[in-house]
Amino acid sequence: MRIVAWNCCRGPMAKKLAALESLQPDVAVLSEALEPERESPRALWFPSNASRLGIQVLAFGPDTRLKRLRRVGGDDLPNCVVPVRVTGPVSFNLLAVWTWPAPSYTKAFLNGLAACAGALRRAPLVVAGDFNGNPRFDKPNARMKWWTSGFATLHQAGLVSAYHHHEGLAYGRERHATHHFLRKAERPFHIDFCFVPQAWAANGTMSVRVAHGPPWSALSDHFPIVVDVEA
Repeated sequence: MRIVAWNCCRGPMAKKLAALESLQPDVAVLSEALEPERESPRALWFPSNASRLGIQVLAFGPDTRLKRLRRVGGDDLPNCVVPVRVTGPVSFNLLAVWTWPAPSYTKAFLNGLAACAGALRRAPLVVAGDFNGNPRFDKPNARMKWWTSGFATLHQAGLVSAYHHHEGLAYGRERHATHHFLRKAERPFHIDFCFVPQAWAANGTMSVRVAHGPPWSALSDHFPIVVDVEA
């Protein structure tokens, strides 16, 4: 099964979706995506606070279907972390992520996780998208390290960052950027993640890559994370 997480950076979707399809994903999480003309059991969209932008979850496998799940707090919460049930050859719960200041990236992420506590307790679970953060952003002397705390919640749920597990790296030591701030290669950050169950990562068959170069640099300031697992 192939999972792709990509912030597609708004704009017309036709070329972006064509590039995404070239990666041959089974399930994809698109952050900062324009509202589609319609939804289907294979394409869900969750609006953000930005005009016509949100999180889109797509199923590409012919037998894969998507269903919205309820959160604590329901529709009153900003759509920074949204739960989806994926059913198909491999079935799992998915938390799709695109944090934006609501009121801050860290609070948006932590509040979103709290609202999806039910999904966090049900395995298997995947958490993927644009987090707009990394534990390296926590200040060393801060009383509370918010990103570290949020990631610890995912670890306690039995999840690992697919990229960091595959590369054998600690947070903040990434060799591959997922975002070029202002599209400048000299300002790289790793702020997009795909967390998968420890059991999926431990069987020795998982592969992970960040898709760089054309066409991605022309389509977005982010680069897709591509995760292959045998679940």
